[in-house]
Amino acid sequence: MKTEKLIILIIITLFTTVFFSSLCLLIAGTQAAIIGGLLIPCLVFSYCFPRWSILAFLIYLPLGGTITYAIAGVFQPVGGEVTYTSSYPLFHLAKDAFYFPAFFALVIGHKVWPTLQPKIKPLLIVLCVFILLCLLTFSLVNFPQQLAGNSEEPLLMGIVGLKVWLGYIPLILCGYYWINTQKNLIILNRILMILILIACILCITQYLFLINEICAGSITLPEPANTKASLQAQCFVGGSLLYNPPQDLIRLPGTFVSPWQWSWFLVAGSFITYGVMVSEPSRLWQRISFGSIITVLISALISGQRTALLLVPLIYLILLLATESRKKTLLIKFVIILGLTIIISFQVGFIGNIIGDFIGRWQYSPPQKFMADQFQWLAHDRLKWLGHGLGTTASAARRVGTIQLIEIFPVKVIYEIGILGFFGFLSVVTTLTILTFQSYRSLKTPALSRLGLCLWLFILFISYNPHYYPLAVDPVAVYYWFVAGMLLKLPELEGE
Repeated sequence: MKTEKLIILIIITLFTTVFFSSLCLLIAGTQAAIIGGLLIPCLVFSYCFPRWSILAFLIYLPLGGTITYAIAGVFQPVGGEVTYTSSYPLFHLAKDAFYFPAFFALVIGHKVWPTLQPKIKPLLIVLCVFILLCLLTFSLVNFPQQLAGNSEEPLLMGIVGLKVWLGYIPLILCGYYWINTQKNLIILNRILMILILIACILCITQYLFLINEICAGSITLPEPANTKASLQAQCFVGGSLLYNPPQDLIRLPGTFVSPWQWSWFLVAGSFITYGVMVSEPSRLWQRISFGSIITVLISALISGQRTALLLVPLIYLILLLATESRKKTLLIKFVIILGLTIIISFQVGFIGNIIGDFIGRWQYSPPQKFMADQFQWLAHDRLKWLGHGLGTTASAARRVGTIQLIEIFPVKVIYEIGILGFFGFLSVVTTLTILTFQSYRSLKTPALSRLGLCLWLFILFISYNPHYYPLAVDPVAVYYWFVAGMLLKLPELEGE
């Protein structure tokens, strides 16, 4: 009977693949047809093998920008602008083909949800309230805007907004499911650490290509493309890039779509790599983890991202102080990291300009003043209980309507889903922070406790970070919810 079901599944998959691929060929061209032909088997595979599917999702995440722009080449520079091919949306949604089927498979066919549900009852209550508030905004704000009949698509923007705010929350279940044994936890930690190491090595290679003029950078581009990150300057991996040494401008995207996404990847990577190092039982893998920490630090120094330049060394210092009880070991590690950082700073002459630029921008526009100005802008005849509509601040929705680019996270949430929505979201992340803290505090094994502390500090920092909006975009939007699921599972693993 199992053989008959397998044969029927293969036949249906082949038929659907041919049909969907042919449809994509007629509508969007050859490249879209190839992606469409891979999509259906991927969905079936993801549903049948959720563990491998979740792993593929995590592997694709840091490499998605490189696959989209450097390998697939879904853009073409035309004059001073960039045009996209019709397959562009498919590449950006490709990772979700691994994630959503795996999640549905876990809910339908596995006994993970009944085990997790009692642990997160408070979270489920506040989450239901937040979902209700999002649906109210969609129904009472986005829908009337659609009926107004303007040239935009508020309903499509609302769907994008729902995906942004709710789409990755189920990763809590995926993270809880994946590490069902301590062996799987170690495997997952090593995979995440290796991915961070590879991504940072590719970024360093990208930097070497630019300083050795293998890539042209932004110098030859027309204004304003030569003073801001642009796909026209794309080099080796990743997407939009800025490299203009005469004007002391550098913004590297690493393997991601944009430089600021790469910056927050480095921030998340600092918590993960250090957590792996202090919990790893193998000396060899401890050394590899330490090497990944060094590459993250180097990438933060050369990428030209002020957020990473400030936060990554600070995070490592905080984690070092929080997890190391032996004063002698603490001093040695601190001296090694500080020494390597100083050596790199002197060897790479561009670092001084980056640090100078960082100080200059801070003095020119202090963060506290910028945040106050954003709140004043919001308060000036713009406050609404249900916001201005889902998706109205999401960069992913800019092709279907006019959006507001807001860099302060609380202002972004209030503008989009209103004051009620903001308090609803704040209650979700606060409840999750408390639950994961309780999970971490229950750990007695030193290795698991150190890992739990590093992961919980990541949850705490992202939950209340006011600047920019990492929780609304990958990769942090993925790692945050997935790591929360891991933290909730750690106490069960301790009993092995």
